[in-house]
Amino acid sequence: MCELRDTLREDFRVNARGLDRATVLVFRLNQAAHRGCLVAVKRPLAKILDLLWTQLTIGAELPGTVKCGPGLRLPHAGRGVIINANSTIGRDVTIYHRVTLGVSGADPRNVPTILDGAYLGTGASVIGGVTVGADAKVGAGAVVTKDVPDGALAVGVPAHVREA
Repeated sequence: MCELRDTLREDFRVNARGLDRATVLVFRLNQAAHRGCLVAVKRPLAKILDLLWTQLTIGAELPGTVKCGPGLRLPHAGRGVIINANSTIGRDVTIYHRVTLGVSGADPRNVPTILDGAYLGTGASVIGGVTVGADAKVGAGAVVTKDVPDGALAVGVPAHVREA
């Protein structure tokens, strides 16, 4: 079942700025199109919006196949954010601009999982089949290639974990 309205309500609650809301709206419409929740005539519109707004205007890649809970926060409209299509993102996650969630190796399932309440700082890269724990923080510019425990802080290149 598609809970687009409830999910958008949560997303808009945490995204106060208009551009942030526009990016999240287009992302959610694209997700709904991939899940078959939009009537057939609206699916192409969602794809066109994704191309024009998300990819060409914002310079981000937010595929509709990403599993993402409500309350996604994209400050600065998610500019430059690149998310692998197979990634999983929990509830109430904050992803700052220029963040990358990427695959490692040839296996397309070797992608990050971001748990509820996580925070990904500007320019952070989370690569491979790692998990960023619930309420964990990844500092700006960090390159994460190993799991980050719940509530921990990952900083540096390569990232090392500190208890927060």
